[in-house]
Amino acid sequence: MNELTFLEQLSEVTKNVAIKEGLVGILRSLAVISRFPEEPMRKVAQESNLPVPICVAIRNEFEKLGWVSRGKKGAFLTPLGQDVFKSHGGSSEGYECIKCNGTSITIPYSKFQKELEAMKRYGKMRGKPFTQLDQSFATPRTSLARIFYMSQNYDLTRRNFAFLGDSDLTSIALAMFANKSSRIVVFDVDKRLKEIIGSANKENSVQIEFVEHDLRNPIPPEYLKKFDCISTDPPYTIHGLNLFISRGLTLLTDKYNGVGYLSFGVKSPNEILELEKSLVQMNCVITNIVPNFNKYIGAQKLGGISTLYRFEIIHPATPLIKNEYKTSLYTGDINPTIRTYECLKCKSDIDVGINQLFSTIEDLKNKGCPHCNHEFFSKISERKTE
Repeated sequence: MNELTFLEQLSEVTKNVAIKEGLVGILRSLAVISRFPEEPMRKVAQESNLPVPICVAIRNEFEKLGWVSRGKKGAFLTPLGQDVFKSHGGSSEGYECIKCNGTSITIPYSKFQKELEAMKRYGKMRGKPFTQLDQSFATPRTSLARIFYMSQNYDLTRRNFAFLGDSDLTSIALAMFANKSSRIVVFDVDKRLKEIIGSANKENSVQIEFVEHDLRNPIPPEYLKKFDCISTDPPYTIHGLNLFISRGLTLLTDKYNGVGYLSFGVKSPNEILELEKSLVQMNCVITNIVPNFNKYIGAQKLGGISTLYRFEIIHPATPLIKNEYKTSLYTGDINPTIRTYECLKCKSDIDVGINQLFSTIEDLKNKGCPHCNHEFFSKISERKTE
């Protein structure tokens, strides 16, 4: 296949599946399928930095061209696809470190089975994530890995740690390894965490403090300038990042530079640019970026991963948001979507989302189908609202 025909066919795929990354993003998806044959779409999404539904749509277009076929486990390049890909400079070789998977640290989890099992037990106490708060629970291994990464960067030598939201229970993992004289405080609006943290305190003889607080409001004055390390996995919007980091900066001491850890979903280059601009405006300097570090339970649409950022704060810190925050914050507020689910028993269609009878799928499952009280559903479509 000549270069012109190849580019014409790729351009046709780009027209049918419009993504911000354009032709380059489409070609990257082909390269990912070549490198990871017969892997689930979740893996393709993780490597392509695209949502799962978009990757499925791209795969379908490749199938129409005869470049890709589907096996029992996932997609793979056909002989035609391999010839096309290789003849235009493609390579299926990967050079990522197979020991650390690109995270720069290797963790002997076999040595920490006690801690891992404890994290699993605490995790089960949370119930289901509140998707309206953009909650998506990190795996127990991820919560522990964050602490080991902090240790790798010598940040466990710090003594005062604040978590801006902690549905992942990373504060409990930190308490297992930090100096016993360390102060660990969690600020979160989710009341369920108070009981879980209380259990962890009692069982592990630690003193994690839980402060029920909506970060739309400024931090209570008694906590200001008391900490030297902050950690957050905020709502996956730029608004959420700006708010949570702004609140965190007010917690940091001004006696010396603090450090922060940010877990944030995979975004387009334009959105990453906005993220980095925001951090720079707040006098935060990114020192480390680890893609695919965080793994989440569920979160299928985003591929179940996010990036870990480590940043240092240069004084004077300059929060972008200082007063009460009154505008849209969460994904559902900024990009409202109506999702239609089918009841698997009576086959009724039920709309879920803003201004609907059920605001989230969790709400629908908890209350049951309004026609037959069944608790199991299948999503059949979604649409953006005005």
